[in-house]
Parts: sequence; structure tokens; C-alpha cells
Amino acid sequence: MVLCTVKERENVPIRVWICGYALQCLVHVALVWIEYRRRNRRGNWGNSRWRGYSENGGGGDGGNGEIEEDEEGNGGGALGQSNRSTCIKRCESVNTMASFLWWIIGFYWVVSGGEVLMQGAPRLYWLAVVFLAFDVFFAIFCVVLACLIGLALCCCLPCIIAILYAVAGQDGASDADLSMLPKYRFEISMDEDKPSGSGKMVPIQSSGGYLALERNLLPEDAECCICLTAYDDGADLQALPCNHHFHEPCIVKWLKMNATCPLCKYNILKGTEQV
Repeated sequence: MVLCTVKERENVPIRVWICGYALQCLVHVALVWIEYRRRNRRGNWGNSRWRGYSENGGGGDGGNGEIEEDEEGNGGGALGQSNRSTCIKRCESVNTMASFLWWIIGFYWVVSGGEVLMQGAPRLYWLAVVFLAFDVFFAIFCVVLACLIGLALCCCLPCIIAILYAVAGQDGASDADLSMLPKYRFEISMDEDKPSGSGKMVPIQSSGGYLALERNLLPEDAECCICLTAYDDGADLQALPCNHHFHEPCIVKWLKMNATCPLCKYNILKGTEQV
């Protein structure tokens, strides 16, 4: 395109900007190719070291000598690879910063050229506009994609948790298993001698062989560890065989996904604690 626009006359050095933009793209491609070759060479070098180590029985002078020779032949082994990787990353950072500054210069030249640049060098003008627009589109695309991924993680977190439990093979409790757990109603203590916020758990249902007894709770214990809120007067509670208690709606949702106590990992189906 630059050769085809030799006869065009621009009032700003937009041709220089286009050449500089192309040069930066070539530098970026070269750095990516060098990094790819470095990682590929490191993988092949690691495989050869492992084969030499295995052929020499995993030790011995012969194995060590072969490893040392490989390290010398590859520029100092891991230290040389690390230095080259650091140098490439620095070059990429410098090239990225230079590309950002060069984009600002090109934008300024296109705007300052105005109608004169568009009439005197239309093809150079639109080529520069396309390059500038491509960079803006790519930056906006990356930002929007990151926002969409973050929004999807936030909105679909319950579904993701359920899928992870299913993949991990976690067994949830059935309605019949939940009905066997003792239920309580929380009553705030009206005794002035007891600290504020304390109360007692009054059993309202007991089945399945679990012994439900009235329990007194201190203020620091009178809260659900799932929703992290204190028990209100008259709240329905449910206790597990491990004696940990929670809001009934909270623990029911939890046990249907994972039949273990959220605090001690006691499995209500197996009657054991998971490690």
C-alpha cells in the first residue's frame, strides 16, 4: 500500500507512522516466535534429560555427567533459560509501551491532518484509520470479554458449585434423610442474668433415632455459620448428628448438594468424618 501511494502527498508524516506500525507488528511477531521456540526447546531438553536419567538407572556418575553436559550445551541450563525468558518479557513490555505511544502519535496526526490529509492522501488516511480502529476494537473486545467472564462467574456461581459437586462425586441427602434430623425452634432468653443474644433450642420434632434435647446457646453460638446471621426469636433450626446447628432452609439447601457438615465434614449418610 505504501508503494502504491507514492504519488500521494500528505501534510503530516502519516506514511512514516504506517511504516512504524508495521515494524512494531513484525517485532511483536518475532518476539512471540522466539518465545515459542524457547519453550519448545526447553520441553525437548527436559525430555532428553529424563531419558538420559532413566537410561542410567536414575543416578550414578554417568547420569550426572550427561545432565551436566546438556546444561552446558544449552547455555547454562535453567539459569540461561530464565535469563532469556526475562529478556524476552522485557522486550515485549517495551514494545507494548512503544506501540501505545505510537498509537497516540498516529491518532494526533490523523486528526491534525483533517480534510487536507483525506483529500491529498486518501488511501494513506484510511489505512491509518483502519489500523487505529483495529487497535481500539481489540482493546474494547478484551475488556468486554473480561467483564462478561466476571459477570458469568458472579451470576452463575451457584450453578458452577452444583456442577463441581456433581463432577467431584459428592452425594446429596434425600428428603427422607433430611426428615430424620431433629428440628428445633430458637427462643431468645428473657433472663436478665444471661448475656444479651443468648437463647435456647427447643425441640419440636425428633425422629430416626436422634435424641433431641433442649440446648442453651451463648450469643456467639446463636448464629448460622452458613448465612452468617444471628438466630431470630422463633427461627426454625436443624441440628446434625455432630451437634452443629444451622437455619433449617440453609442446611437443607447445603445437604441436598453435599451430605456433609459445613464445619466438621461429618457425613450424615455414612456416619463418618471426611478427611
